[in-house]
Amino acid sequence: MKNIPTLLLIVFTAFSCSNNKNGGHNRNIKLNDTITTSSGLKYVFLKEGTGRKIEIGSKVKAYYDLYINDADTISESTSANKDSVFEFIHGSNTVIEGFAELNNYLVEGDEVFAIIPGSLAYGDEVSEGMPGNATLKYNPYIVKYVPEPKEILSDTLYTIVSAKNAVEAINFYDKVINSDLKNNYHTDDYLMFILLDKMSQDSLYADMEYFADYFIKKTEDPSLNEYFIYFKLLALEGQGKMEEAIILIEPLIEEGYYKDLWQENLKRIREG
Repeated sequence: MKNIPTLLLIVFTAFSCSNNKNGGHNRNIKLNDTITTSSGLKYVFLKEGTGRKIEIGSKVKAYYDLYINDADTISESTSANKDSVFEFIHGSNTVIEGFAELNNYLVEGDEVFAIIPGSLAYGDEVSEGMPGNATLKYNPYIVKYVPEPKEILSDTLYTIVSAKNAVEAINFYDKVINSDLKNNYHTDDYLMFILLDKMSQDSLYADMEYFADYFIKKTEDPSLNEYFIYFKLLALEGQGKMEEAIILIEPLIEEGYYKDLWQENLKRIREG
């Protein structure tokens, strides 16, 4: 299985859709005390919130200042732009392991200082501004908004593909998108990339090709469209359809948004 390119930013899950706020839940929090979990995550409550608990399917909005290792300068911050906010769907596998664990313990209004060791972050991965096995320090991390959770459509589609096939999954997708059912689900496009990656990991290449073709035809944004083309490429390779893979990406070497990526993949395929 080939990895998703680094330019991509980024199981059916049951959860409760309770309307109750978390304010009545006693967490026995002591401000400024360090909490260390069995995984190695550490966090300190700077302020205790009283809002809704973060659950699987919560689309959280938050602010943070991120420091790497022992640096005293901010590496990344949501305060850089006036209206900037960090937004993610809890449980959608779009954030690092330690960050996902941290949010399991938080509610709307919480402010914490969190230390995520490299083993729960990016491991030995080295990229621009991110040394290998880097410790990430969020100081502060502020949970601004936690709405009522929704189901994650890509998870449901994965369940249908695994139990049946891609045709049934796409039929369900169309039913949801074209009805009031869409109000019950997170339907963000980037979640479809996560779905396709999971299908690739499970070697569901024929179903993956069908899905990718559907979204290639449906997606009007040329940049997003190339992400779906990338997954179709992986699906073709997984089925041994190398000539079709070459024909798919050759035009993108000259005309695509990510020319270098397509050139690298074409070279890799031709060299076998």
